[in-house]
Amino acid sequence: MSNIKKLVSLVLLGFFVSCSSDSFTDPNDPKFDDISEESSEDAEDLMNNDLTANVDVTLSVDANDTVEINPEIFGVNNDWRQIPDNTFSNFATTISSIGNTLMRYPGGWESEFYAWSSNATPGWQNTPAQPGASVTTLKSNISNYSIVIATVDAMNTTLGTSEYNEAIDNLKSRTREAITISNIGNGIVEIGNEWWLQAAGGVSRADKLDKYVTIAMDLAEYIRTEFPSREFKLLINGDYTKPEEFTTMKNKFTRGYEEIDGVALHTYTGYQTDTHNIVDLESRIIESANNFNPNKNFKYLSEWMPSRLYNDSALYMEAANLIPDIIQIYARAASDAAAFWPPINVSIPGLGLTSTNYATVFPTGQILGELSKSYTGVALKTNSDIFHLAAALNDDNTMVVFITGGDESGKTVGVEIDGFIADSIENIERYVPTDYSDTAKAEPYITETATAEISSNGTLVLDVNKEGPYQIYKVVLKGNRG
Repeated sequence: MSNIKKLVSLVLLGFFVSCSSDSFTDPNDPKFDDISEESSEDAEDLMNNDLTANVDVTLSVDANDTVEINPEIFGVNNDWRQIPDNTFSNFATTISSIGNTLMRYPGGWESEFYAWSSNATPGWQNTPAQPGASVTTLKSNISNYSIVIATVDAMNTTLGTSEYNEAIDNLKSRTREAITISNIGNGIVEIGNEWWLQAAGGVSRADKLDKYVTIAMDLAEYIRTEFPSREFKLLINGDYTKPEEFTTMKNKFTRGYEEIDGVALHTYTGYQTDTHNIVDLESRIIESANNFNPNKNFKYLSEWMPSRLYNDSALYMEAANLIPDIIQIYARAASDAAAFWPPINVSIPGLGLTSTNYATVFPTGQILGELSKSYTGVALKTNSDIFHLAAALNDDNTMVVFITGGDESGKTVGVEIDGFIADSIENIERYVPTDYSDTAKAEPYITETATAEISSNGTLVLDVNKEGPYQIYKVVLKGNRG
């Protein structure tokens, strides 16, 4: 009995102490929450660490560093030789469906021989049996286009001779005809096509440059006289891999210099080359234009592609992986316009946008179309690694990023974002080869749904190339500028 009394006394004592204590058990007291504030922060850090701890490759984008994207960088070259007049409307419909914003006409080398009044190429060894699109057909199907005026007749003569004088008079007549018949309005006019690759009578490169500058001065002065109220941009062309030559041309331009509005460049490029490397592309575009005239530096990349020669013969989906990177560079270089070459696959198989009958859009055309639709607004500064990143801010609340995997093995990628707080992923798509075992297959790519996550510190985390090489991811993020 005495033991029972002691036990009761101890229980009552404990009850009294607990009830009289200042540390009563208020269920609303934060210290009795399941997770304290400190514990919540720890859990958040843990979640963040869980997402980013296994990142293999870190890319970054800075939304504070922006350059306006000109929509005319999504242009296309015509191929007057390969696209007949009677099928041009079908071709125009196809490229319009993939977001074409500009057409270069008549095209490349054929422009040096093109007769605007007869829709023919007299004297050209590659004249097709069936002529390409006439100017009438062009204007019926394409609303925005640029033109090239010829120089070759004078390039093949000797400066200061009667032959040169006769040739330049002929070129002036053809220039007036081209500008008048095309009704170019406020478009773009290029003086010649790749002077440095022309035979020019077999002279040295330096002499070719002398000839070209003289021809360009003569034609620029003529255009000023004939079209004093012109609205179109008048451009010289040159070799972007040699920006110093634009300084040379500037110094040689003793007449008509102020008539030139900028430069036209043929920016064929790739990663497996010392002369045309993508790493140098942005700086060379900017230097070429500024070396000629920093105050009138319109930049038209009038022929471009991820060249097979400079990319270990990359074709189809392999070539498509290079295009977001190139477009990112064009935008960041503040390029005003660009025109992809080749438009159809027969010209350079594996790089053409469409099949010969225009019914199939190949990976280069698919991704160019996707960029034309989504890569709008302002281009953001990015840092890439073995995977490459293109990024644009469509508006203050929408960012789109393109990540290309190339032939690298599968990795978990973290994209660190500065200047934009990403709240959610609005959409994510993955573009993949039709056959991972044959990534150069002549087939369109496949669009798949995919997943990604945003860590608590705003890093976008996703797997790239885990299923196979040459994947391209497009991720649309919603949020706000931070």
